[in-house]
Amino acid sequence: MFTVGITGGIATGKSLATDFFAAKDIDIIDADKISRSLQEPGQAGYEAIVKKLGDAVLSEDKTIIRSKLRNLAFSNNETKKWLEDLMHPLIGQIVLEGFEQAKSKWVIYSAPLWSEKNKFDRIMVIDAPKALQIQRIIKRDKSSAELAEQIVDQQLHRNKRVGFANDFLMNDSTIESFEGKLDFYFNLYNKLADGSKN
Repeated sequence: MFTVGITGGIATGKSLATDFFAAKDIDIIDADKISRSLQEPGQAGYEAIVKKLGDAVLSEDKTIIRSKLRNLAFSNNETKKWLEDLMHPLIGQIVLEGFEQAKSKWVIYSAPLWSEKNKFDRIMVIDAPKALQIQRIIKRDKSSAELAEQIVDQQLHRNKRVGFANDFLMNDSTIESFEGKLDFYFNLYNKLADGSKN
């Protein structure tokens, strides 16, 4: 099966991109969504997080407040590493199942974290100017500017991430402009997926 990896920093437009492709019936394996599902009550991630961090990350209805969890992780490297060590193996197993169950002509794996271990037929990297990322985080998560900048700075350096790219998209304009770029790649990946079967 022809595979496309999509990555990018926080608030660059990964979810916009995967929603765009999903609307065109492409199967999406989204590490962020898998992570969220594993942090719902009764799931393995939820139980371990509450045991480790207590009620500090819980809302009144006992669900995890992801913005609080993110704040704790990005303000403490030890907590961040513990959380990554907990979640990555759990996510990895569901990702493998997702690839096995995919039915579309080609499939997307989307994740914020990336390394040389991620091997796909094409890798799309989505980026945005740092100042715009910070604006979007503040608006979306009601974060302080200081925390938003800290989150951006602690992610994989953009130059290293861009180095993985076959296809690079800068999302610094309108949604319509961004979707126009995505449509180009949708058609390209369809052609490449057809060619890979020959």
